[in-house]
Amino acid sequence: MKRIHKKSFIIFILLLITFITISAVQAEDADKDIFIPEVDYKYYSLDNGLELFVFEDHKVPIVNFSIYYDVGSIDEEKGLTGISHLLEHLMFLGTDTLNKGQISNMIKAVGGSENASTAHWRTNYYETLPSSSLELAAALEADRMRNLNISEKEFQREKEVVIQERRLYIENDVFSSAVEEISAAAFKNTPLEHGIIGWREDLEESTLNDIYNYYEKYYAPNNAVIAISGDVTGERAYQLVEKYFGSYEPKKVKKADFKFLEQKEEKVVTVRKMTRVPYIVMFYKLPAGDHPDMAAVDFLHDILINNSTSRITEELKQKQNIMLAAGAYRMSLSAPGFSRIVLVPNSEENVEKVVQGFEKELQKIIDNGVSEEEIKIMKKRMTKNLILSQKDISSFSDMIIGDYIKYGRPDFYKEKIRRINNVTEADIIEAAGKYFDKSSRTTGYILPEK
Repeated sequence: MKRIHKKSFIIFILLLITFITISAVQAEDADKDIFIPEVDYKYYSLDNGLELFVFEDHKVPIVNFSIYYDVGSIDEEKGLTGISHLLEHLMFLGTDTLNKGQISNMIKAVGGSENASTAHWRTNYYETLPSSSLELAAALEADRMRNLNISEKEFQREKEVVIQERRLYIENDVFSSAVEEISAAAFKNTPLEHGIIGWREDLEESTLNDIYNYYEKYYAPNNAVIAISGDVTGERAYQLVEKYFGSYEPKKVKKADFKFLEQKEEKVVTVRKMTRVPYIVMFYKLPAGDHPDMAAVDFLHDILINNSTSRITEELKQKQNIMLAAGAYRMSLSAPGFSRIVLVPNSEENVEKVVQGFEKELQKIIDNGVSEEEIKIMKKRMTKNLILSQKDISSFSDMIIGDYIKYGRPDFYKEKIRRINNVTEADIIEAAGKYFDKSSRTTGYILPEK
């Protein structure tokens, strides 16, 4: 299906060879500060509020055109969950001038590809094509921003596609369906209580009128950012964007903020599923992704869980042999986010032992701290991750635009690097005690059906 949220392997290879060599990164010695060479970009804004970032790289005659709308699942109202993702699907079905399939066919005809993705915080559409065909991408995206035209029949058909997608990836998946229930309890009465794909009943009851209202509300030039990367000059990119988008009028776009309600005791959710192994899923609430403490949280994740020599792995998996795997993930948003810890005991009998083992290792960090060697290793590991995330100009531009939409800071990656370099043992201890309090977490147990 076209809207699988991954770039194809072929496009990945094409983009990979276009890019900046990060061999200049100074990371041979773990004692050295992380250094990522800057990549130049040009910034433009139109009178109607549309913003443009251009990342030039002329090694290969390929260009990527991406348009980001500042709207995602955290902007959805109750009763309309999943509408951002549903609209993303519908954007491929036609406009006043193009019928279903013509957008894709025109891109393929020039040897390009196109796709889209929806996140909690944005919706993105992109084309990768020969640089000589850049104008085609600009014209098509400008047409879709203003002239969406979907019949009731096509709407109902695509709605069923999304419902089937939900059935396949959420409802028929043991882990995903259980995590959906646990998330709903953890983030009740906030936009994080539902996933990107939304609740099934909301999808079933959505109407074409709902779609058009949402489209008219958020798909506006002053609520969009365009990134063009590859074989193009800033002047040429701006000329095309002004030509196709410049006449569009801005709209009033108001987005609601939210806060987590104070939580004073642990929430516990138990879900029985057809699974052979149990899972433990813990949610800890965090501030926005650009909060200064988040670098220390990332260090804590890695030292405690996220690598082969982490404390949890060594103690619970290798020494005690009561756990199969573990992982930690941090959701970064302009709004409050969260840390998600997943622990996989090797049997239901060891579930409580794994929870106690996790809490014990966390408390050790709070009481006794971490070693300088652990911090050095993590800095080196984060260096490697930063290098991989910037292996090509398209990946780098995606990071820049993401930070700009979320935090209004296109150069936030520099601040991330500075914070990583400056993280101390005291910062990690403070983050562990401040954000990983049992009384404020939600713990979900995914257990085998009796």
